[in-house]
Amino acid sequence: MATLLLTVAGAAIASYLAYENLQNRSGVCTITHGCATVQKSSYGEILGVPVSVPGLALYVALGAAAVAWLTNLRGLRDTVAVLACYGALFGFLFSGYLTYVEGFVLHAWCIYCIGSASLMTLLLLAWATEVALVLRRRKSSG
Repeated sequence: MATLLLTVAGAAIASYLAYENLQNRSGVCTITHGCATVQKSSYGEILGVPVSVPGLALYVALGAAAVAWLTNLRGLRDTVAVLACYGALFGFLFSGYLTYVEGFVLHAWCIYCIGSASLMTLLLLAWATEVALVLRRRKSSG
């Protein structure tokens, strides 16, 4: 259930940013004042698409995985956990790269990006914990 809540929070951030970015705006920036610098930089897009758009897609996919895991869709709970863990790992690594860029290349911080990176870290921990439990169950059953 926690993974579902984390993905909803992440999707909310990514949706807001995607909406703003697709209108060529950087959104309201509180606490930090580097949102526009970060989002309008060359690192804020992939092939001309704001990084918030594929980020939103990843959060939606991880949310769908959480629902599939909770309902044990077609008995694939363990498979869903492994696939979601890989997705969260990708998101974590990409968020880490973007966080590095914020701090050491752009010297600007975006509170939305920091929030999303934090959520992705928690999602990776949650899914990795579930995969560890899957492996433990398989080892003990034989």
